Amino acid sequence: MSRNQDHDHGHDHGHDHGHGHQHDYRAASRKALTIALVLLCAIFVAELVGGLISGSLALLADAAHLLTDVAAIILALVAQWFGTRPSCATRSFGFRRVEILAALINGVSLWGISGYIVYEAIGRLQHPPEVSSVPLIVIAAVGLVVQTVAAVVLAGASDESLNVRGAYIHAATDAVQSGAVVLVGLTMWWTGWWVLDPIVSMAIAVLISWSGGKIVWEATHVLLEGTPPEVDLEAVARDVSNTPGVRAVADLHAWSITTGYNALSAHILADADLTAQQREGLRDLLATQLTEDFPLHHLTLQVERRCSLSEEQNCCGWLATMDPKAAP
Repeated sequence: MSRNQDHDHGHDHGHDHGHGHQHDYRAASRKALTIALVLLCAIFVAELVGGLISGSLALLADAAHLLTDVAAIILALVAQWFGTRPSCATRSFGFRRVEILAALINGVSLWGISGYIVYEAIGRLQHPPEVSSVPLIVIAAVGLVVQTVAAVVLAGASDESLNVRGAYIHAATDAVQSGAVVLVGLTMWWTGWWVLDPIVSMAIAVLISWSGGKIVWEATHVLLEGTPPEVDLEAVARDVSNTPGVRAVADLHAWSITTGYNALSAHILADADLTAQQREGLRDLLATQLTEDFPLHHLTLQVERRCSLSEEQNCCGWLATMDPKAAP
């Protein structure tokens, strides 16, 4: 437990928690991303060649999605490397947000790919070209197996990192796409309905666009410093305000520096009769309590006898409208 500042009144308290956990999950995610990268690169080459040989837009669309997956994993690995660089005076949290920027680029790129696939598919709807079904079926089946393995590898590390989660979503949706391509290939081989190829391509494009939108939304939420979904801010307020010695909690904010690294700051109004030493003990108690009860890794708690830092009479923000002690 480390302090940012040491004032006479014991106001500020910085608390970093779980550095070992950060190192462990990043090492695990790096290993998962590397394995997935090798697998997806191999199947990308196979699907690209197979799509050109068979003339299947659906297989080429799947290969295009795989290319964005490969690029996304490379971005994620580069972002993790940047994330290990130390902080400095101009970047007090280091380069942790590079990972979020990489995820945002990844999601936007998926929108571009899906738009191009729809454009190509519309051109083929009126006069669908004949597709060589056997190479299509074989390569798509191999892709289904490889992408499923990649998804399983990434699943174990997908809870802690937005980039790994994005790569997992890609691998899982690619596996579904490959399964759909196998079924379409079998149907075209049996019936000669070549129009199914552009139709399935557009369905794949919709799936790609949805995946990209989800990643963009989550990355934007972090960049806008929204409250992490896993942190219940009202529960934090109740937990703090129900602690003996606390009168109220003010200016309560929670945000993510990057996925898996949540920060929180707050003003704590202590009972007026507490001494400076008792307020310091209360601050340490709250820091320990919050990191045990909630997924928080960096805390700044300011314990004071009156709310005096704001120019306005009320500095309690959105919590001023509620009485935390009266909450259930």
